[in-house]
Amino acid sequence: MPNDLPSGNRSLKSYFGTIVSGADFWPRPDIVEPLVSSMLRGQSHTMFGLRRTGKSSIMAEVKARLEAQGVIVSQINAESGKGLQDVFGELLRNLPAPDLKANLLKHIEQVQTIAKPVAGLVKNWLGAAPANTNAPDRDLLDYWPAISPMLLSALKAEKRHIALLVDELPFLIENTLSGGKGGDAKQGLATAKQILVTLREWRNLKHVSMLVAGSIGMRGLAFRHGLDPGAFSDMLVVEVPPLKRESEAVQMLRALVAGANPPLPGWTEEATKTLLDELPDHFPGFIQLGFQAVAMSDSLAPDDIRHCLRERLEPQLHHQFFSQFDNRLRREDTATRKHLTAAIDLVVDSSAKDGLPLDAFYEEMARRGCEIPEEIASILREDGFLAFDRDTRTFHPACAMVVAWRNSTPRARRR
Repeated sequence: MPNDLPSGNRSLKSYFGTIVSGADFWPRPDIVEPLVSSMLRGQSHTMFGLRRTGKSSIMAEVKARLEAQGVIVSQINAESGKGLQDVFGELLRNLPAPDLKANLLKHIEQVQTIAKPVAGLVKNWLGAAPANTNAPDRDLLDYWPAISPMLLSALKAEKRHIALLVDELPFLIENTLSGGKGGDAKQGLATAKQILVTLREWRNLKHVSMLVAGSIGMRGLAFRHGLDPGAFSDMLVVEVPPLKRESEAVQMLRALVAGANPPLPGWTEEATKTLLDELPDHFPGFIQLGFQAVAMSDSLAPDDIRHCLRERLEPQLHHQFFSQFDNRLRREDTATRKHLTAAIDLVVDSSAKDGLPLDAFYEEMARRGCEIPEEIASILREDGFLAFDRDTRTFHPACAMVVAWRNSTPRARRR
């Protein structure tokens, strides 16, 4: 299969912070294979979690694999977007099927009750109006009850498989809710609700599958703003764990060494072991970042690798990775943030004891005055802080990076 782990020597170019697919994508067969198969069957998925852990590259690889199977794929990055237009307008604009767009346009032209500016905007999404066509967000929201059924009807008439991939949707929902400078909060909430409803209607079509990803989860947004916490309850969760050390991380590092330019003839297995030992976790991005730092150094001796990583890698870890945990917590009000922090501390402190049992978690959170422990746990799981083992019914840190962040000096001072 295209995403099987390499059985022999393989070289890999070193990338960090770049979306990759194909030959530049380090295989994640445990994620990509079942995800592609599931989407081909019409199932939809969410993939929330930490930044720089490979979600966007996984999405790019899934897109390529689906397209190879003849699926009509539309993908957008919604991080800086806001409102209906930046979701549905972009999804429709990016459809690679002119005949499908023509049918969508035909359905829209049947509606005579839509104001001309709004109708022109929707036609622009489908390539049938000037690029400068525009309409106020308020008008688009007002006419959406007339527009949405026609789009849904056209999509329903399509017989081919359609996959809609939306990266960073939670950021768009957050932007929509804020309304921007001088924005209308009530309109923002109504628009956000309509986005979630329409997305669900589209993916409920038997030949439409959807993959929604985000560096923040939806549960916290829903809790803060009164959105439906079950907006994605019909979608299966995709988790993106670190690479397994011996079977995956070591192979990836060897492939990076093999693909190094200029070559690294002095690289040894001891260097591989030292680098992996010093990383707080083994996500592909961590390995790439650590390898780049060491490859630029003058010595591959173990002590020099450790010194190099302390000097070059640790500051980037705080900037690229650790800061995102703090940023997540800052989104919450003071009371909720207090409960979230308490839950993180409880689970991290118990991680050396085979995890924290569910009942003990609820009891301790109640003792600390938390009346919503289930919601707190759901937010932390979706945002990449905690994991729950259903077999043992215990909470654990979602990855070693959570422990490293919690125990880092700035974080420890705030405990």
